[in-house]
Amino acid sequence: MKAEIERRASYTAAVLDLFLSRPFDWIDVRTLAEIGGFAAWRTRVSDARQIVTDRQCGAIEWNNQIKASAYRYVPVLPKPTPAQQMEMFQ
Repeated sequence: MKAEIERRASYTAAVLDLFLSRPFDWIDVRTLAEIGGFAAWRTRVSDARQIVTDRQCGAIEWNNQIKASAYRYVPVLPKPTPAQQMEMFQ
């Protein structure tokens, strides 16, 4: 049973790595199925989405299209410091 849990976690890690390596890029379901497994890619995306949410480092979005479904990672952009904000107006 432990080996099965580790195997599933490795697929989730691979899907998460794919999203983190391609911020703002839409990734089609065929690619996600190749990385996360044909029958379980949606679970892997859901698990990766939960990890990203827990880390508060961004979001994984769906394009809301059933026939051409895709997902993307949108990272949280760092907020500029007050000094950086002042430089923008000079």
